[in-house]
Amino acid sequence: MKKLVLLLTLGFINLLFAQMNHNGGYLKSDSLETVSVSGTVILDETTVHPMYYLDEDNDGTAEYQLNFGPFWYAPDSSNAVRPEAGAIVSVSGGLMTGSMNNFQVVVVYEIDDEFWRDPYLADWNNMGRNSHNMSSHHGDMGGRYGFGWNHDSLSTVTLQGTAIIDTTMLMDHYYIDIDSDLVPDYMINFGSPWYISASGAERPSDGDAISILGGLLNSDFQTPMVIVYELNGEVWRDSSTFGEHFGGGWFHGNMTTAQQFHSPFDTSDNMTVYPGWRNNQGGMGSGMMSDSLFCQILEVYPENIPNSQSMNTFAGYEVHMFGSDGVSGMNGMNGMGGGRMNFGSNTHFQLHYDDMQLNQFGIVEDNIEAKYWDEQSTSWVALDVTLDKESNTVSFNSSVVSNYVVLSASSVTSVETVENVLPSEFQLAQNYPNPFNPSTVIQFNLNSNSHVRLNIYNILGEKITELVNEIRSAGVYSVTFNASSLPSGIYFYELQVGNKTNVKKMNLMK
Repeated sequence: MKKLVLLLTLGFINLLFAQMNHNGGYLKSDSLETVSVSGTVILDETTVHPMYYLDEDNDGTAEYQLNFGPFWYAPDSSNAVRPEAGAIVSVSGGLMTGSMNNFQVVVVYEIDDEFWRDPYLADWNNMGRNSHNMSSHHGDMGGRYGFGWNHDSLSTVTLQGTAIIDTTMLMDHYYIDIDSDLVPDYMINFGSPWYISASGAERPSDGDAISILGGLLNSDFQTPMVIVYELNGEVWRDSSTFGEHFGGGWFHGNMTTAQQFHSPFDTSDNMTVYPGWRNNQGGMGSGMMSDSLFCQILEVYPENIPNSQSMNTFAGYEVHMFGSDGVSGMNGMNGMGGGRMNFGSNTHFQLHYDDMQLNQFGIVEDNIEAKYWDEQSTSWVALDVTLDKESNTVSFNSSVVSNYVVLSASSVTSVETVENVLPSEFQLAQNYPNPFNPSTVIQFNLNSNSHVRLNIYNILGEKITELVNEIRSAGVYSVTFNASSLPSGIYFYELQVGNKTNVKKMNLMK
């Protein structure tokens, strides 16, 4: 009997992880509060790889655990190194919610004022050069990802090895170990975390044996990057959409036909420039516009868009216009990005979002709006948009081309606020916040009247509680789960709608 229970439990856990793998590579739910702490380093070398702690008040007892990332990680643009035992250090980093092994965890961003790592860096979008959000300190107005036409061409390579996933960032970073030494040899670029291949291919799990066909960037990255075309023999993306300049390109003052440019990984994120664009008043009233400009539009993680966190931003875009000298015309008045250019004709924008993005941020789709950043007024300006829910696109025309454009909307806060919004399919969103202490919100969508069960399980597959067991009408629902009586650990929530089931993982950290 015990053996049967064990087999059932293991089978249940395997089912949970199999279903979670579908969302591999997607964003973590919440950002971390930035803190600065100083003290003496305590080193625990009894583990396979050393564990770092910080004694803030010099009483011989640690107050914080320091997370420097995987054992093989080293910064690519500073001389910072992991500290030795007894060293006096100052650390700036992200404070994780709750605690781990009775210690608060600080994810290290800087040590002794030297760059360590940028948790917001979207390596999937940073193809032209090393640039770090944290190098200018997160929250200022720096445009970080535009790389112009000065990038290397791709050479096709085939790699075989083991997948390594760095989960210590806000977005999972993927690598491949081709020589079995447990250290990454190449970064593998699957595109944005919300990208899903039309072939049905899915991102690998940590430790999977994989084969990659892709384009190698001959860049100065510490770990060379390969953009994935095929994964294990299945098509991941159409490499022809990159074009000569990763979706960007030149347009000229005397052009007679419209020209369209798109983001590297999604051709539905695009902007079209029309004849008559050249405005002799230039950008920001600073002088005559260049005869030719190189255009680039990139979708970035919303956290990388400064001054947008209060608007429930779920998609962010950087737009760059480079002159012949390679300098972006979007540097703004302070030289740090966030500027704009005033064109003589309207530019047409089409921005594409994914249902996974809506679920991640709890977005009410009917309320989506687009805004651009106006540096002169230091405010966001709303645009008159056309929303196409069938194609998941937002379109608008504007003669103002800003460095920063965002999509935002009201979030789901209760059943009453969204009862008239009918989703197109049955969906279960990632809980928010996650990790959490002690409460978190679980959102799910019903496209028809259904009998619904929402259950919570521990890591052994034992049911902890039943949150919902009733018939509910079509709509979007949010349920609060209070875990104040439970210990820290991994838990699972399972949604059963008719004969369909979906399971997700959440992390309680006290």
